[in-house]
Amino acid sequence: MAWLGSSKKQRSLHGEARFATDLEIKKSGLLGEDGVVVGKYKDQYLMFPGQQFVLLAAPTRSGKGVGIVIPNCLTYSQSLVVMDIKQENYKLTSGFRAKYGHEVHLFNPFAEDARTSRFNPLEYISTNPHFTVGDILSIGYALYPQDAKDAFWNDQARNLFLGLTLYLVETPSLPRTLGEVLRQSSGKGKPIKEYITEIINTRIESGNPLSNNCLDALNRFISNSDNTLASILASFNAPLVNFANPIVDAATSANDFDLRELRRKKITIYIGITPDKLAESALLINLLFSQLVNLNTKTLPEQDPSLKYQCLLLMDEFTSIGKVGIIAKSVSYMAGYNLRLMPIIQSLSQLESVYGKEDAKTFVTNHAMQIIYSPRENNDAKEYSEMLGYDTVKSKSVGRSRGTSSNSSNSGSSENVSDQRRALMLPQELKELGFEREIIILENVKPIICGKIIYHKDDNFTVRLLPAAEPKTLDVDTHIAKVEKRIRIATVEDLSAIESAAILGVDISALKMQNEENPSEEDVAQYVDDFFAQMTESAEMAGADVEDYISAPLDESEIVYDEDHEHIDFDEADSTENQAASFDETQAAFAAITQFESSPAINSLIADAILVDTDTGEIFNHDTKNDSAENEVLGISKNSVNNYAVADDEVNSAINGLFGGMGLDSNTTYSIDGIDEKHSTVDN
Repeated sequence: MAWLGSSKKQRSLHGEARFATDLEIKKSGLLGEDGVVVGKYKDQYLMFPGQQFVLLAAPTRSGKGVGIVIPNCLTYSQSLVVMDIKQENYKLTSGFRAKYGHEVHLFNPFAEDARTSRFNPLEYISTNPHFTVGDILSIGYALYPQDAKDAFWNDQARNLFLGLTLYLVETPSLPRTLGEVLRQSSGKGKPIKEYITEIINTRIESGNPLSNNCLDALNRFISNSDNTLASILASFNAPLVNFANPIVDAATSANDFDLRELRRKKITIYIGITPDKLAESALLINLLFSQLVNLNTKTLPEQDPSLKYQCLLLMDEFTSIGKVGIIAKSVSYMAGYNLRLMPIIQSLSQLESVYGKEDAKTFVTNHAMQIIYSPRENNDAKEYSEMLGYDTVKSKSVGRSRGTSSNSSNSGSSENVSDQRRALMLPQELKELGFEREIIILENVKPIICGKIIYHKDDNFTVRLLPAAEPKTLDVDTHIAKVEKRIRIATVEDLSAIESAAILGVDISALKMQNEENPSEEDVAQYVDDFFAQMTESAEMAGADVEDYISAPLDESEIVYDEDHEHIDFDEADSTENQAASFDETQAAFAAITQFESSPAINSLIADAILVDTDTGEIFNHDTKNDSAENEVLGISKNSVNNYAVADDEVNSAINGLFGGMGLDSNTTYSIDGIDEKHSTVDN
């Protein structure tokens, strides 16, 4: 009688490690069209869908950029935050992502050309007193971590950070920035204990005392001895010293992107730190990722339907920014909030050196997929070989024996077959894997050996290489003037006294004229109404942040005011035969010249949005588009879709083109509010 199960396959002594078959790869779900792109198998892209994390271990110059980073920047459809050490990813992929609906930002706080979006971590601090202290301490722990070696000094520095930041939160007239926190710690020319005591007393005398939490933190600090205060200040200033750099200070003075919106809108942020500034910027970038994770792990997507997008954190040179404590702690639950990690390291030993052995082990365990490139170090090769496992192979040995000289018949041979262990890939075989191959280790799937993507050899990727998106540009001069408190809001008298009037920025891209080729008087009247409506909206926005607006001079010789400043004459010198200006330039010029109507209401709007240097009396010109001396920028809002740089002769051409096209006489004065003809003689 045969027993059930008697034919059960005998387990191999040393294992049965092997690579996945075609069918197993198909069943793994990697041959779909959604997710992060991780490789190529027999001319098919391997796409890893879902929310699980991917860890890439790749030595330098091994193709991680061409094989993983750039391909994902060109294919991943949802929000993306990518470490871009050389800004190569921005140059190659930002244009494509912007074209297809992403809000694109380049964050490079050390940019010498001032081309960067801004990120201000202190703007995320809640003004609700129930949450303010907690929000500040979250930042404080990123700046001053709980380090056993310097625990006392870091605790004291964190307490001072709490006190000074609460002071800024409770003092709206001061900038709420890390640069201002550093400036406050200087004592403003006084001993720090005297300065803080003066702050406390002044607020009490004004009837607007600081909160108890702020007072407690500041009093804890000043209660120390002078020697202890000096040591605390040294620890306090160490991570903040970079904010003395005016460019870094300006780059962290406001927020051009909102980390809380990464799961609501399609946003792409390139963190474009250059290699020479990587060490200096590590703490700030660490703080950015810390806040990103903290702000986006408060509400689950199922609790808020507006959180409809996933955000991929593509973190090249992951260990270069130091240990991101919140990622180490939240790696086990981040995926549920639609935050997806794709860190890139050089080796597992490098990860251990930054995160420690236990945290590194937990971190790796929470990555469902690991991608391995050919290692260079023997230790790495041995570790990867162990990860791939072992196969059981048959080993045959042959033995021979000889008989004695008197009895040669005793000689003979014998065979012995035994099970031996053999690594799926030996360390030296892994080191010889080659530039164009990789190994994917995915949970519940046999290891996959496949090809790398080489984007510049693949037409599906090269066709997506578009010119880079235009980055924002800082107005560092105005920022410095604000910090030095040498600016004030312009008055009507300031504007009327200058020879070149400053123009209030308006988003003219939102305006549209009907019948562009031959507009009627009604068309122009409607355009003017729309323009002033947009101007009012822009000015209201300007009240919140005057740096959002750009102004530039326009030569007043082209425009003559009547006594009441109600009407505009146009110079006849450039007559209507010159109509070469494009309609975009016509819109820009018309938007600029219509702002010269000087009714009290319009003057009030202008006065609220333009700054004057108290040292020189000059109007600040926020010129972010003017790359050449010949071009003057006509008022542009920071939210403008198109930035217009129009030379003086183009302005003249546009003015004459507009009115000539209407059949109006450039030797006639027209009222802005009614297009009423008021014949007069133009005096140039």
